[in-house]
Amino acid sequence: MITVAIVEDIKDIREGLRLILNASSDFLCVGTYADAETAIPAILGIQPDVVLMDIELPGMSGINCVRHIKGQAPTIDILMLTVHADDQSVFQSLKAGACGYLTKNTPPHKLLDAIKEVKNGGAPMSSNVARMVVGSFNSFKKPTRLLTSREQDVLNHLCQGKSYKMIADALYVSQDTVRFHIKNIYKKLQVNSKSEAVIKALKNRIV
Repeated sequence: MITVAIVEDIKDIREGLRLILNASSDFLCVGTYADAETAIPAILGIQPDVVLMDIELPGMSGINCVRHIKGQAPTIDILMLTVHADDQSVFQSLKAGACGYLTKNTPPHKLLDAIKEVKNGGAPMSSNVARMVVGSFNSFKKPTRLLTSREQDVLNHLCQGKSYKMIADALYVSQDTVRFHIKNIYKKLQVNSKSEAVIKALKNRIV
């Protein structure tokens, strides 16, 4: 039997998911939570096999909730179940540690199959999300070849969450030099911020 916890702020959806799970002998819903702040300590305490996680929650977002749970209990598998299907939500969720990504219009039988797939080591995604991910991996190839080796080094450190000063110290250059390289990276990757650069680098396997 697969134990499942649900983090969803809309009561009707939360209860509907609980009923779907408990109607099958293969699943047991061990907890439902309306917000991340309540969910985190409870989930860490009961250690379910799989967590169904919404993104848009009151207070802390579902993505940050994933990050907190996976940071303390990496063996818990988390499956995003949300209305959001934009590339930023998808890749931020996966980067935070989610194992799969489904939209809320997923039929109940497919949701149950996806939970089993996650438990067996898979990474299920709704078809529209999967197409977007594949499209993202297949696009944007030119900038990866345009980055110099030094720009690649800077981008690697940037993706590790390091500050300009930390990058400068690691590469034995000045912070102004780091800023110069980052400006060029932004231009070549066609982004305008650090977070955009990191997301694009990760989803296109530049780092």
